[in-house]
Amino acid sequence: MDLDLGHIRSFLAVVDYGGYHRAAEALHLTQPAVSQHVRRLEQRVGGPLFERRGRGVQVSARGETVAAELRDLLRVHDRAVARLGGERPYVLGAVEHFVDPLLPGVLKSLADRQVQLRVDRSHLLVEGLAAGEIDAAIVVDPGGHPDPELVAEIPLHWHAASDAQPGDPLGVVAYTAPCALRTLALHRLDALGIETYIAAESPHLSGIQTAVRNGLGVALLAAGGDGLRRIEDGPLAEPLIARLWLVANAREPEIAQALKRGLARSHA
Repeated sequence: MDLDLGHIRSFLAVVDYGGYHRAAEALHLTQPAVSQHVRRLEQRVGGPLFERRGRGVQVSARGETVAAELRDLLRVHDRAVARLGGERPYVLGAVEHFVDPLLPGVLKSLADRQVQLRVDRSHLLVEGLAAGEIDAAIVVDPGGHPDPELVAEIPLHWHAASDAQPGDPLGVVAYTAPCALRTLALHRLDALGIETYIAAESPHLSGIQTAVRNGLGVALLAAGGDGLRRIEDGPLAEPLIARLWLVANAREPEIAQALKRGLARSHA
């Protein structure tokens, strides 16, 4: 089976941005072009990758599996291109949790640059930076990077299904470990003396939202979504603050400066 890299990038952009319109804006393509790319990819992999959800789309269970495989494929491809000295765009990594509230404004500050977005876990982005696969990344945990720069502090709120109340013991929906946000959430609940259990876990935000939407538990999120409500009373009403760090290599330092300015405007 031969897969077109452009089709893969369009598909992953729809997954990361939660819709075709914003994916098209990020890729500097038309929405019909992105839709066509996804349809052709679906034909190649043998089935639909998204499900309709109101006026938007939600990645299907099969789509989650395909996305994970194709991210690995792109990672290997981009590493080979970098090592062989070929031309490639500036690669920006970002943790998935903050793509929706912050990244659109950041990308506007880079509108005159060819930028490729990679959405992943903090530790994988830091590893990609060290391997030369990524040029800069916005992360929650800078790991062992020698020169992280604090660029934003984002409030996180507990969310539950619109028609559900938190149970006792409290079901928690979290990213699969290792995850700095999972650790932050569980430490806060432990400090509050709330008995908990992991009701569901997922490597992707869409899986987290789906589990919460179906009443499996609560999750700590930077933004809500269809079928979710922010908890505004009781001990879970108080937000937690997550720090975002910019880690970057020496390639095109002016882009890193533009990233910082874009983050500052988005967070203002």
